[in-house]
Amino acid sequence: MLENEMPILKKHNEKGIWKAYFKLMFKAKLPWGWLIFVILAFLASSTVTLIFPQYVQKIYEGVLKKEVIYGAITVLVVGILVDGIVRYFNKLLMYKIDISYRSLIWERLMLSPLSLYDRVKPTEMISRVTNDAATISQVLGSWVPTLIASVYYTIATIAILFNYDWRLGLSVFIYVPIYLLFNIYYGKWNYRANKLAFNRLSQLTQFLSELLMSVPLIKTFVTETKEEQRGKEYLQSYYKASFKRAIVNWVENPISGILSITQEVLVIAFGVYLVKTGAITLPQWIGFFMYVGMLWPTLMIFIYAYMEMKRSQGATSRIADLIDSPLEDIERQFNISSLDEDITFNNVSFSYVDNNEVLSDLDFTILNGKVTAIVGPSGSGKSTIFSLLQQFYQPNSGTITIGDGKLISDVDLRDWRNLFSYVAQDSPLISGSIRENIVYGVDREVSELEINRAAEAANALQFIREFPNGYETNVGEGGANLSGGQRQRIAIARAILRDAPILLFDEATASLDSQSEKSVQEAMKKLMESHTTIMIAHDLSTIRDADQIILLDSGKVDGIGTHEQLMETNELYKLFVQLHMNSQAG
Repeated sequence: MLENEMPILKKHNEKGIWKAYFKLMFKAKLPWGWLIFVILAFLASSTVTLIFPQYVQKIYEGVLKKEVIYGAITVLVVGILVDGIVRYFNKLLMYKIDISYRSLIWERLMLSPLSLYDRVKPTEMISRVTNDAATISQVLGSWVPTLIASVYYTIATIAILFNYDWRLGLSVFIYVPIYLLFNIYYGKWNYRANKLAFNRLSQLTQFLSELLMSVPLIKTFVTETKEEQRGKEYLQSYYKASFKRAIVNWVENPISGILSITQEVLVIAFGVYLVKTGAITLPQWIGFFMYVGMLWPTLMIFIYAYMEMKRSQGATSRIADLIDSPLEDIERQFNISSLDEDITFNNVSFSYVDNNEVLSDLDFTILNGKVTAIVGPSGSGKSTIFSLLQQFYQPNSGTITIGDGKLISDVDLRDWRNLFSYVAQDSPLISGSIRENIVYGVDREVSELEINRAAEAANALQFIREFPNGYETNVGEGGANLSGGQRQRIAIARAILRDAPILLFDEATASLDSQSEKSVQEAMKKLMESHTTIMIAHDLSTIRDADQIILLDSGKVDGIGTHEQLMETNELYKLFVQLHMNSQAG
């Protein structure tokens, strides 16, 4: 893959960059007032700069009046002050734009469906919020005002040059397209070299982050030598791309210098000729030469701006793709605050992005107020049913309805998800205190008494009180400071406090030791009272008392009934029970 990147980059379709760029400008709530102010400040700074050579020319002509001397000094001082003010407000504008785009990206990430996270890795999401947003703010906050001011400055300078002598002006004007043309082609070359280097760096970073998190696995399977070699290949690949970028960057100075010197020689030679023939005076030629010297750095700004915008093309396209991607449909036809009806799957089929069908023609009903257990081999689609129930995804075909046939996809999404409390096999906790984790997702004021009751019902109160800081104990990143059983009981306390009518248990005791499992099971039984409960479990003791068991096999329903009914009628369920009993005996 690494070897094939350069041909791909050369063929990369660069059309649409400007369209995406300007489209993106109007997506965020940009500080347009500040942007206009900064542009005007840049124009004022350019105007002051344009005035100065006129005073220098008068001084060379021998006009040493006070107004000339003081005027030149005033222009210099004002230029310095205006430049400082422009730089300050320019930085302020960039920060404001940065915040606007980061806020917009974060909002989109929070409101996007889970299908987006199936396509894009978390590390790339972080890059969009940080690096990509910073890149866009740099271009819009700095380069756009600079470009506008540079256009004004260039036009004014060329007009002044023609005002000195049309022949001198024309000699410069003819050379400008040659100068710009070279730099445009160089800019494309530079962009491709930089893009390749950044891509290689991204691959290297991704490789290192994944491998460093898998060091125990590497050592377990004794693959240090293999991974060391892979790391060297990534490093070598990045080195080659960086070296090529260094060569491209080095080429710029000598060639640009040659072009500038060539132009200056022509201007000097032609100017000397015009002075000798009396067409212009020496002070006029000096003023003209100063304006020419000011023109070339301005032209370079166009080149640098073009290169910067090309470099930012990747960030622009990624943010544009994110902003244009569909959001979850939150506000819908019906509102709902509670549910006392059955939930029915009607011929539901579903597949993820790889198009491999996970569920096929599911037909079953989740009984209101009852316990439904979903069992089956790994990969049979059990967790996917939970995702469809919470509407993280929509079925490819078929419908999920409540009561007399109302589609759950017509129910307000926030209202619908508020009907569920979810406890997973390794329930994630947020960084913060135990208290913050217990009340997480509870959208109301919670009293200390309620928190204590929830913790006690979840068999968590005792170990919480044993911590020196009690409820204020920091759980660490993802709950790393707690044991698995403690994390599960806090998750159950959260579910008790949330008091949603439907409970989802996804292998809630699978990774616990026997003592923790017993405590969690006791907490689960208390929580399941008077709730509709749907559980995924392999533990026979957890599912045998369920009101109904749905047996899945390869994404299809293989049987529905109680434990006793399935033992009598379903061979796969008998095998499932037998394997469980054998594992316990072993």
